[in-house]
Amino acid sequence: MNKRRRSKIWGVAMLAIALLLPALPTNAQNLDAEELEELRRSIDVFNGVLRESLGFNERRGVFSPRTGDVQGHYLARQGIVLEMITPLQGYRSSTSMQSLNSALEDLSSQLGSLITGGVISRPDLEEMRDAMALSLRSDEIATFYRDQMQQLSTLLDIPAVEQALASAVASANNLRNLGELDPEGMERLNQQLQDFRVQLSQRLAQADALRREIRERALQTDALPSEAIQLSWQQARDQLQAQVAALRGQIAEQTQALRERNEALEAERLAAWQQDVTALEERIFVVVCDYAAGLRVLPDGERLTLMLTGLGAYVGDGRRPDRIHVFNKADLLACQRGDITFDEMRTRALSYDF
Repeated sequence: MNKRRRSKIWGVAMLAIALLLPALPTNAQNLDAEELEELRRSIDVFNGVLRESLGFNERRGVFSPRTGDVQGHYLARQGIVLEMITPLQGYRSSTSMQSLNSALEDLSSQLGSLITGGVISRPDLEEMRDAMALSLRSDEIATFYRDQMQQLSTLLDIPAVEQALASAVASANNLRNLGELDPEGMERLNQQLQDFRVQLSQRLAQADALRREIRERALQTDALPSEAIQLSWQQARDQLQAQVAALRGQIAEQTQALRERNEALEAERLAAWQQDVTALEERIFVVVCDYAAGLRVLPDGERLTLMLTGLGAYVGDGRRPDRIHVFNKADLLACQRGDITFDEMRTRALSYDF
């Protein structure tokens, strides 16, 4: 692309930008250095008033940072932006059980044989060899034994039980970290979960024993087992299925109870946090109204923007937006003079989360 063509494209682009941008007031003038310095002093004073009035200057310890802070900026022809860092910014969702459970389900589906507590089933090389030997036969006997082994393999639904156990452990640990479970309660719960693990291990051992029995008979005979043996295998499978189903139900009940307890606690914490945010905003608005005279140096037609970091409405995905309030200078001074009420000033503000 030659130089003339690039210059032409650049000129067209600049013209398009100029047409799209809103026109600035014809009386808008650049502030000189003295005016900018006066604005800086006013912002610093106003920041100090806010920090002191809201208790942000307090420290939890000698070497601890302040409980909050206010940083002021000026954007020419737009106004003052105050970025407020408050103690409430530290709120984070204590539970994200939906995400946790989803991750655990993915993990279970990938590993299949993961057992909570560190027990991981290793590949049975003998079983693999036997399965390969059976796969080389195409007679009725091989088909029968493959069907028997398949029924046993799909009987227990072990990954679902393991995932429920992992979810229960995660919920219990979260409650303990939040102080909702004392050491004795946590110990009782851990013992119950450990009992579940022991029962699961016992059922696995029984299933392995039955599988070995079927495999050994399949490799040692060329005939179908007697009806009595087939009935005993069926009864063993039915018993295992009933035992695992009962165990799965007990674990699911415990997991659901823990999940509901976590969700109720989270809802209480979120409601309390939102009340605290509302109360803090009320205090901020009162201070802004009472001391608005300190912003007279702000050019007419410009605005005061309060950006409350991390105090936007909780959206449920772990992201915490900022809460933003934009006030016209005229409304601030009218509130300070008493021409409009505090509620009217707040109503006239542009408020949103971003």
